[in-house]
Amino acid sequence: MDQSGATFINNVSGEFAATLTRVVYEMDMKAVAVQAAQADLIREMDRLAQELSALLAAADDPPPIDPVVVRLLACRKRLLAANNTLTVSKDRLARIRALLVK
Repeated sequence: MDQSGATFINNVSGEFAATLTRVVYEMDMKAVAVQAAQADLIREMDRLAQELSALLAAADDPPPIDPVVVRLLACRKRLLAANNTLTVSKDRLARIRALLVK
């Protein structure tokens, strides 16, 4: 391979690495944003559950809302699982980014 071929390959691989680095960084930033939004949602769900408990404790004849509470807790569980998956993905993206920077 002559000098121009090697230069071409170096340029293409450098551009590819730069593009891939940008894509990984953008994905990482979006994963962080989603994770923060989910954390906010979990806090809001916890607040609503506490408010609901206070309302039920104060009510003389509470309405039948057990299915709603069960669904709310199931949603919270799914959000926690999704948040965990995002954390793992974010860590993997960070490792990929570190490898690309080398």
